[in-house]
Amino acid sequence: MTRRRFASLAATAPLLGAQSATATTAQVRFHNGTPTLFVNGQPTFAGYLWTSPPTPGPPTPGKWDAADSARAAAASGVHMYAFDVGAGHEWTRPEYDFSTVKTRYGRVLDADPQARFHLRCHLEIGIDDWWSKLHPDELELHSNGRRYTQSFASTVWRTQAKAFLKAYIAYLRETGLLDRVVAVQVGGGHTGEWVKGETSMYTVCGDYSEPMRRHFRAWLRNRYNNDETALRRAWNDPQISFANAEVPPAADQLDARQPIFRDPKVESRTIDYFRCLAELCGDLVIDYCRTVKEVTNNLKLAGAFYGYVTELAWNGEFFAERPDSDYSTYQRSGHLGLRAVLNSPYVDFLVSPYSYGFRGMGGDGPSMVPAESARIHNKLVLIEDDTRTHLDTSGLYGRAVNLEESTAILRRNFAGAMSRGQGVWWTSWGMDASKEPAFSKLYHEFSDLGTKLLATDRTPSSDIAVLIDDESLFYQTSRHNFDIPGIFQQKLWGLAHLGAPVDTYLLQDLIDNRLKPYKLYIFLNAFRLDADRRRALAAALHRDKRVALWIYAAGYVKDDLSAANATELTGFQFATGDRPWGPLMHLTNFSHPITNGLTQDLTWGTNNKLAPILYVEDPAATVLGQVVFSQGVTRPGFAVKTFPYWTSIYSAAPALPAVLLRNIARFAGVHIYSDQGDVVYATKDLLAIHTLSGGPRRIPLPRQAIKVEDLFANRQVAKNTSTLQVTLPPNSTTLYLISHA
Repeated sequence: MTRRRFASLAATAPLLGAQSATATTAQVRFHNGTPTLFVNGQPTFAGYLWTSPPTPGPPTPGKWDAADSARAAAASGVHMYAFDVGAGHEWTRPEYDFSTVKTRYGRVLDADPQARFHLRCHLEIGIDDWWSKLHPDELELHSNGRRYTQSFASTVWRTQAKAFLKAYIAYLRETGLLDRVVAVQVGGGHTGEWVKGETSMYTVCGDYSEPMRRHFRAWLRNRYNNDETALRRAWNDPQISFANAEVPPAADQLDARQPIFRDPKVESRTIDYFRCLAELCGDLVIDYCRTVKEVTNNLKLAGAFYGYVTELAWNGEFFAERPDSDYSTYQRSGHLGLRAVLNSPYVDFLVSPYSYGFRGMGGDGPSMVPAESARIHNKLVLIEDDTRTHLDTSGLYGRAVNLEESTAILRRNFAGAMSRGQGVWWTSWGMDASKEPAFSKLYHEFSDLGTKLLATDRTPSSDIAVLIDDESLFYQTSRHNFDIPGIFQQKLWGLAHLGAPVDTYLLQDLIDNRLKPYKLYIFLNAFRLDADRRRALAAALHRDKRVALWIYAAGYVKDDLSAANATELTGFQFATGDRPWGPLMHLTNFSHPITNGLTQDLTWGTNNKLAPILYVEDPAATVLGQVVFSQGVTRPGFAVKTFPYWTSIYSAAPALPAVLLRNIARFAGVHIYSDQGDVVYATKDLLAIHTLSGGPRRIPLPRQAIKVEDLFANRQVAKNTSTLQVTLPPNSTTLYLISHA
């Protein structure tokens, strides 16, 4: 559809956007220590309502199924709306269909004349739709021979998707609707989240299409500087060439030759393919965001669902009953291209649902994106709070059973987002104030506090840095044997309940010297580091009495796989048990500060099979516990070793419990707010406690407070104190504003 056609359409109807006094401009800027949404030059709380897409028809009250919910949210101060557009809506045929856009957008404006829009723009077109019939050779080809939707490597799709973005934004400008737009979110893959549902979660693999073959071969030429000898050496294959290289077969994608790790000497083909896919996916996000920024003259935000690197240990079996889903979603999803996305000037924000793993009462609500990495790269993080409140009937995803639980969970997620300087969108069906009047009060509360707290110091203030390594994930098996206990469960069960806030980063940000100093560094999966990364990490870590906690086989992968590599990184001397088994740990030394007060029945580990088991054989180390693995072998597996400028702690098994992490944190000098297993969020000015049990709490504060206010209760609870003594209700979340002299 041409620009002339846009003009003629615009001339036939009133300009809906004319209801706005000025066109909306949006930017992300640092403000009081964190990336912040600025609308028309003013810092703005990014609080949205995610609604069902407005449907065609006259914009009369009651016809849009989310209209009542939107009106209730608007009455409470929420005026920004996220909804789906693009493929399946306006991009339903080659020439586009914008005929219903003004009517559909008008439904939102009818419910809320002050509405602004966040457009969740889907760019991937369904397998049974018109596009696949026109371009069958551009579709992803699976290992079982079936075709799926557009190959991420299809240049035809990329060109057409960018053309659609340009045409759609031009149409919105012609009709005045662009004045209402705050952000355009670009989406590919299943649900627009840059994950191919079938080939990232099950035994079916991809992508064997001709577009991907061409792209992979071109990528290899670039990676190996057009040096075929270097390619043959890396792949350990004298017959390989840039002209005949193929995407690795499903068996190689799914399983490594060793139980957990890929050996770069013999498995570089698979490692290269996963890296190629990640870089391709990240480049697509950047390219589509660049298009949005260019077409909107840099006056609107651009971003994506992307970077779920703390979450993608889950798989298809987590969401549906499938026997072929014992595989992590990490390597085959494309989300490992996050580093380039964070460095891109064209990407303003990243969105994710909050973690699916433990949403109910007593759980945590963190982003799937490493939150503090996004912050130091000036990316706004938006939390999709799709809580299944008591209004939901599915019983899934930690559904709240009553209003009390719904309130506590929604407040927990809001408090967590505020402590990390994030935005939030709520669902019009889960937090429907037209059906639950109490939600109107919550919308008022969140809108008012979200704006008020923009003035607080939101600089990351944790003493604990949690590091996840995207690079190491390329060198791990696609099986989830380590990822579930070592990343997914470690985050949600151990770290969430240790009683102090944590900051989460990509390991590379520490290596690049981007982080502020921390007292404790927890390395979830620091498995693969080359010589340069090892030197840089040592320079960042071996100073100022810093404490490092390494979990399972840290440093094992370098140019080869060996215990000596792990010794080089962690400082411990190791021996190995090579038979796969689920390592379990127990304490043997109770006199050290790390274990003092803990009981002999404390255990941790996993029943998932891991190998090798690296255990400590180091006379200079202080052994604190033993690891038990195959054939009942018992070896030193939990130890601490002190060096002149730093301290190293090692656990041979993952999934360290909160009570142990709390003692490690105290040993490192970390300030602990709660020793009761509560979920704690904190900044210099804020403290939030989410509790299942409730009861009296004596909470030490890092420094003297002149006043402490309970923001949800809207009352002062203490003054001139360094210790907060309160009684917390069961099943509750409390958010305190702490004022200092």
